[in-house]
Amino acid sequence: MIKEGVASGCAACNRKAGGEQKRRANAEQAEAMMRAAGYEPLEGYVSASAAWSCRHSVCGEVVRVKASSVRSGYEPCPVCRAEGYKRRGAARRVDSDEAGALMRAHGFEPVEPYPGASVGWLCRCTACGKESRPMYSGVKGRGYGCRHCAGSAPLDPEACAAEMRAAGFEPLEPYPGSDKRWLCRCSSGHEVHLRLTGVRTGKGCRMCATHGIDLAGAAKLYVITHREWGAVKVGIGACTGYTSRLLQHERNGWEVYRAREYPTGAAAFDVEQAVLERLRGDELCPFLTKEVMPNGWSETCSAERVTAGEVWAMVEEESRRAPGAYSPRDGDRPRAAVLVDAEAAADEMRARGYEPLVPYPGRTNATWPSRCTTCGHEGRPTFNAVRNAGQGCRVCRVREAQAKRAAATAPRAGEVMRAAGFEPLEPYRSSQVPWHCRCTTCGRESTPTYSNVNSGRSRCRFCGSKSSNAEGAASEVRAAGFEPLEPYPGLATAPWNCRCSCGNEVTTRLSFVRAGTRGCKKCPRAGGRTDPAAAATEVRAAGFEPLETYPGKTTDRWHCRCACGAEATVTLTDIRRGRRVGCGACSRGAEGT
Repeated sequence: MIKEGVASGCAACNRKAGGEQKRRANAEQAEAMMRAAGYEPLEGYVSASAAWSCRHSVCGEVVRVKASSVRSGYEPCPVCRAEGYKRRGAARRVDSDEAGALMRAHGFEPVEPYPGASVGWLCRCTACGKESRPMYSGVKGRGYGCRHCAGSAPLDPEACAAEMRAAGFEPLEPYPGSDKRWLCRCSSGHEVHLRLTGVRTGKGCRMCATHGIDLAGAAKLYVITHREWGAVKVGIGACTGYTSRLLQHERNGWEVYRAREYPTGAAAFDVEQAVLERLRGDELCPFLTKEVMPNGWSETCSAERVTAGEVWAMVEEESRRAPGAYSPRDGDRPRAAVLVDAEAAADEMRARGYEPLVPYPGRTNATWPSRCTTCGHEGRPTFNAVRNAGQGCRVCRVREAQAKRAAATAPRAGEVMRAAGFEPLEPYRSSQVPWHCRCTTCGRESTPTYSNVNSGRSRCRFCGSKSSNAEGAASEVRAAGFEPLEPYPGLATAPWNCRCSCGNEVTTRLSFVRAGTRGCKKCPRAGGRTDPAAAATEVRAAGFEPLETYPGKTTDRWHCRCACGAEATVTLTDIRRGRRVGCGACSRGAEGT
């Protein structure tokens, strides 16, 4: 049975018929849109995303465009787009003579004709004489210069090998790059991996180094524990001497579990790195932080996760796996070219204002615990910095700089304080240090800071009613409708028993009365709410015109306009306490006057 007014038949056919009906309706709108855009359809409309064969009235060409592209305002005609590209390219095209003149002005002499703005142009640098291929667009737009002069050009392998030989190293493999490790042989016969950038900064063979751990001399690998921190550590260091890392750890509460001596520091270093690689692979280290243990924190493990015995077992195992032992050095370790006598170094430190606390460490760039003879501060300067750079005690330097700033600021600070109603009673020290002064209005002494007074955030706390005497406090609470039942407690934030005008006894605070946030719960003033009309009257009396309704609390920011016309945000509490007598512009103008 088919009801009247209800579609009948196959559902797929119904959908197809509905879609065809919508397509015919859209076809009329699409054809009108295309003709308005300058396209004459040459075939029937299919859909907005289907290519539609049309003749463009501008260029007269038959093109296939989409109705959706025309609807979005995009120029779909490929012929017109190509012409536009040509016109814009011609407008941007640079004359070859003009391009050559610009390159010469930037230090390049062209070697070949101008190839284009974004193509490398073979040129010769007029400064270094080397050839490169800068782009005209980069030179003109960003001011690029010669890569060789800037040090960013690829290096010549032969020149790099010659540079290594000049530094005393014979390359054993092709040049890998300036920042990659390069296998070389030093003048003493040691095979080492060096970077060209490191050699340029003065680095050399680690086996021949005159500082740090002696890799060609005897060394000790140790496992130590710390009971308080619950930590285990593996490390290497010299066998003897004040600067031995092991002795330094023992002074800081570490206890030696096991230690083993190796003929060379290189052998101990290989075993240590193998053990650390296993520990880091199991995510067992580091355990301590740099703040707790500045030296060696990355080699520590938690004693709860791995014991000292387990770590020492790894040391024994890696020692058996280690390659053949390195040949130890014959004789003493080479020293730096400049040797310093220990007594002479100590005398020079004393002449510079330092009293050494330990013997000379043996190297000019090693830290030397000393005490400043001026302020008594104990620091760790290096003899090299004290002798060559004249480095002094950092505490004395800071104090000297502060004294210079204070001397330069003192006249201006005194004028500002007197203009604000304070008479300084002691010399100026710093903008953030409380300054003992006497108020010229009430004669009381207080300690404001110069920074607060200079920015207008501070005034006499007694005149501003921030602090009150007993008589003034009683007057304030009586004006608010309360009769004190006991003497003023001494603090504005201390509880104070009073009787309200309605006869109810309440416990309030002077700070609540001033802020208007606390009143009697049994009278109409319950809750301490301020009437919006009364608040607006107070703000207008202070020279501000509200630009929005009262926010609801005396401490909330209120957007107003000052009498000078500038907009500002104030709080009713600041106005009641006399903190705001104008906007920031008015305050600065008054200070300048």
